Amino acid sequence: MENIAIVILAAGLGRRMESDLPKAAVKTADATLIEHVLHTASALNPRKIIVVTGHGREILEEVVRSSAHYDSKLLGFAYQAKQLGTADAVKAALPELKGFTGTILILCADTPLIRTATLRALLDLHYGEKSTITLLTALLSDPKNYGRVVRESKSGHVQEIVEAKDCAPHQLAINEINVGIYAVDSSFLSPAIEAVENTNAQGEYYLTDIVAKAVKEGQRVAALRAGGEQEALGVNDLYDLALVNKVLYSRRAQAFAQNGVCFIDPCSVYIDREVQISQGASVGPQVQLRGTTTIGAGATIEGSAILKDCKVGAGAQVKFGVSAEGAVIGEKASVGPFVHLRPGTELGAEVKIGNFVETKKAKLARGAKASHLTYLGDCEVGENTNIGAGTITCNYDGYNKFETKIGKGVFIGSNTSLVAPITVEDGSTIGAGSVITKKVEKDSLAFTRPEQVSKAGWSKRKREQARKGKG
Repeated sequence: MENIAIVILAAGLGRRMESDLPKAAVKTADATLIEHVLHTASALNPRKIIVVTGHGREILEEVVRSSAHYDSKLLGFAYQAKQLGTADAVKAALPELKGFTGTILILCADTPLIRTATLRALLDLHYGEKSTITLLTALLSDPKNYGRVVRESKSGHVQEIVEAKDCAPHQLAINEINVGIYAVDSSFLSPAIEAVENTNAQGEYYLTDIVAKAVKEGQRVAALRAGGEQEALGVNDLYDLALVNKVLYSRRAQAFAQNGVCFIDPCSVYIDREVQISQGASVGPQVQLRGTTTIGAGATIEGSAILKDCKVGAGAQVKFGVSAEGAVIGEKASVGPFVHLRPGTELGAEVKIGNFVETKKAKLARGAKASHLTYLGDCEVGENTNIGAGTITCNYDGYNKFETKIGKGVFIGSNTSLVAPITVEDGSTIGAGSVITKKVEKDSLAFTRPEQVSKAGWSKRKREQARKGKG
């Protein structure tokens, strides 16, 4: 690949977005619009990337500097003080590319669905045709307000791009539109930009005018048609944003499906870019896989689950209605339904966490079980221990958190409160309904409930007294 510099136009205000943020800083899927475009652009290994900012300059620059793709040696900024048009935006970037010789690729921050493969194809065509300008076009069933690509009737060569507001009626009938992405020879771009005038309906300096200039000068202008309408979709309002969101998530589900992951309803699954799913895993409907979540081979995520920064082991089962963040779910473990795993949860192999259980900084070793209605916080639980329904680790005294340590093979009866700090040693048993405040020794029985008192016939006498009182 020859020398490439990339200019990303990101100065737009985005009034129709109904946001105080600059348009390029608005999020879709798991990242801002500008971050999606940076991700695509960085894969081309350019010599330089210049982001043109305008409205909300400080906010947008901070977003870019905080992104995974920021490299101060590679990425710089240009400022368009007034939004006078796309040619003016490129003009603002040119001083940052002083001395660069090669191809300048111009992208738009509000067109996040462009694929790296499409940009590579555009550049290949540009070099292969030895073009001065190569632009990306698309055929749309409804061209709306996009600029139309006007071609010479016999040869089919591109003649000019006419913005929708400047189109004659016959030009509005054209369904080939300008996507707003160009590969331009650096030697041509600077003088061409200087020659652009604002004699149009908007009173703006259109970047599209450089196409007509190149044609007039006898320069070679090539055009690549995008493979479909999706890549051409620009974000101008919140509905466009929702459409982009849907496409991004759909693409990710499709990519995993093509590599052996089963989806029950891929249209309802939301997968962040850093998520990894192994072959043979199954993902149900209404599932969100966020952050750096990894799903092991053969694992099952049943449905209506939200997993963020989690690790799900091979063969594990995550049942309906699980919410988990920063948790490790071991191989062949079972979680759910209706479980909340909070950060610091580590479940070993074959652990079972059942309905309406919450964990936080809880480590459960292989085969441990907490099947119902339990809170486990700041605790360690040994292998094959059974935690009865309604068990609570009382880890907070209103000021500080304390730890509970439960050994191997322990049986804890239902409705037990373990008041931390406390240790329950291996093989011990705790009777149901107990409040345990002291260490429980190995293989011992501990319970704290008072002796049961039964009074024969009491209920019958009480009912008879009540009836007499009513009479």
